[in-house]
Amino acid sequence: MVLDGLRQRAADSGRSRLAIVVVLFLSLTLLLSQPFHFRSSGYFPPTVEAEELQYPVSSHDGAINQLRPKRIAIVGAGASGSATAFFLRRAARVMAERIGVPEEKLVGDIVVFDKEGYIGGRSTTVHPHGDPNLRPVELGASIFVEANRHMVKAAKLFNLTIVDPDFGESGVGIWDGEEFLYITSLSKSLFSGWWDALSAAWRYGPLSPYRTSSAVGSMLKKFSNFYNPKWLIKHGAARSIEEFIDRVELGRDLTTVKGDEWALKTVGVSEKWMGEIMEGSTRVNYASDMDMIHALGASVSMATGGAKAVQGGNWRIFEAMLKNASATMHLGTTVTDIRPYLDESGERMFQIVTNISTKDIDQPFDNVFFAAPWHSSPLAKDFTLPLETDIPRQRYVRLHVTYFATTRRRPDPSFFGLPNTTTLPTTILTTGYTARQSKNRPPPRFQSITWHGETYPGSGEYTVKVFSLTYLKDSIIRSIIGGDEPTWLLRKEWDSYPPLRPISSYAPVEPVKGVQYLAALEPWISTMETQTLSGREAVARVVEEWWGLGMGECRGGADAWDWSCAKYS
Repeated sequence: MVLDGLRQRAADSGRSRLAIVVVLFLSLTLLLSQPFHFRSSGYFPPTVEAEELQYPVSSHDGAINQLRPKRIAIVGAGASGSATAFFLRRAARVMAERIGVPEEKLVGDIVVFDKEGYIGGRSTTVHPHGDPNLRPVELGASIFVEANRHMVKAAKLFNLTIVDPDFGESGVGIWDGEEFLYITSLSKSLFSGWWDALSAAWRYGPLSPYRTSSAVGSMLKKFSNFYNPKWLIKHGAARSIEEFIDRVELGRDLTTVKGDEWALKTVGVSEKWMGEIMEGSTRVNYASDMDMIHALGASVSMATGGAKAVQGGNWRIFEAMLKNASATMHLGTTVTDIRPYLDESGERMFQIVTNISTKDIDQPFDNVFFAAPWHSSPLAKDFTLPLETDIPRQRYVRLHVTYFATTRRRPDPSFFGLPNTTTLPTTILTTGYTARQSKNRPPPRFQSITWHGETYPGSGEYTVKVFSLTYLKDSIIRSIIGGDEPTWLLRKEWDSYPPLRPISSYAPVEPVKGVQYLAALEPWISTMETQTLSGREAVARVVEEWWGLGMGECRGGADAWDWSCAKYS
């Protein structure tokens, strides 16, 4: 990434640390994808040293006395559903080894349903021109970073090839609908790095980057507790989203306050920094302005750096998780009802009703993990089992993702009302702040425009990705590339993520006994990584009840089922 390289050269020269911080935070504009990509840092606590003591078998009577293997249904093959299958199978392996029984005695079938015909949920790829020989591009969740511990561990465990994202290499601009408020240098050099740092400090003030860094660092340090085995042992599985987030002090103080108020009054940044740099990040990450998004969403949108992706698509992580769990897949299968009943022993079981019927589907399930937004499912309209706790309707942002290919290397300046001789950056973020301050200014027509790499090396054809809240007409697309016809065009409209409005209460994690609801966490923060955490927490609640199996159990060199120990396997 261009600014990362400039920051390193500046650091090597031993110059002002303040300038380095400015450049660091300008790099946030390069990360155009599903948000919450933590910076790689020293915030994660050291792993627990192996102890000689083993865990006593006597505390696991539920597992020892279990008469038959559990049978599990998971609705949704995205990040949370795949992680649920993965962690559940890990828990069974750890428990089986501890009490000395075959794993199959504890958990049998893990059956996963998804109405789509592919694995990955909102992490999915497309091939330009529909040609599988061309490099795939991400429609949704594009990147993760070193500190996304579950994503990184999974990539290593499954031997997936990690690649650097190929965007933002030729400059970044902030567009307000009428003019560019700030543009970085368009090429790499030591001079351009210093120029970007100095010009940013001049425009936004020297303290805004530092104060933002401090606030985001504090947030990341608290978040890191979710991976700390000592912390997990102490707290155990959370029984509500409120409990889960309040434990790490990332609850009401940050989710009931709007982003602009938090940035200006609590963090103490300049108004321009808030309205341009921070809003540019929240608009591309969550399609929300700073006066609408909650403070936590604003904070995590600024937690960027060290971007990476899986070659072939990040969905391959979730595919590998499901394969590792030996899950039975039913893709292109819609779950229409979940029916409870009592078996011969009086134990509650569940029947899954779908648009197809097979032997493994028709058999009863012990537990159900619902890993999809509730109100977008047919279940919400006709659910046999009355909910013990209502699931509030959660709105999702209806996002338009427009991909096209062109032989132009950059946006056409005339689209932005600039002379044809102007050279523009290839990553354009937007802000609605100036439009809100003046009724005479129109807001931007899009959230971001990003020039990605070539469709294949040496092709001279580039893929371009546009996020917007409205349909982009063909005429607008042609205007972006100087009147040319795109060589390839694909549009995708979908419910991408909650808008992260201020919130104080959440959906229940177990609306019905035996049914875990994984999407309850999304209004807090919606990302690939946090959805894997949601799956892990759901498994933690269930295996604690079944077998007395806890979290963070690393003693004796054990590899805790929840992945909180040092090992990657």
